[in-house]
Amino acid sequence: MCILGLLVCLLFTSVFFIAGTNAEEQAYAELAVQHPSWPWTVINKHEIQLGMTGEMVEAAWGSPRAINRSVGSWGVHEQWVYGSYTKYSSPTYLYFENGILTSWSD
Repeated sequence: MCILGLLVCLLFTSVFFIAGTNAEEQAYAELAVQHPSWPWTVINKHEIQLGMTGEMVEAAWGSPRAINRSVGSWGVHEQWVYGSYTKYSSPTYLYFENGILTSWSD
């Protein structure tokens, strides 16, 4: 058995046992197997980092509350909104250029 296969198996097993058994958690475990090169140490801590794709961010934070999109000759700009305004907090805005996380503000 190759080392990569063993690592994928161990990753899947650890994510599966941590995740549990509901459908959303099983889908998360399947993502880990399908995308072993993703930054799982970051995603598992529910954190994000510059350079992530939208799919990686959704794995870490879930679906955004809203997505605002601008399309032009330069490409596609997206603003993803997480959270909402409350007395004690405000939303976090993530900015994507052609599908890649380039900045955020909170």
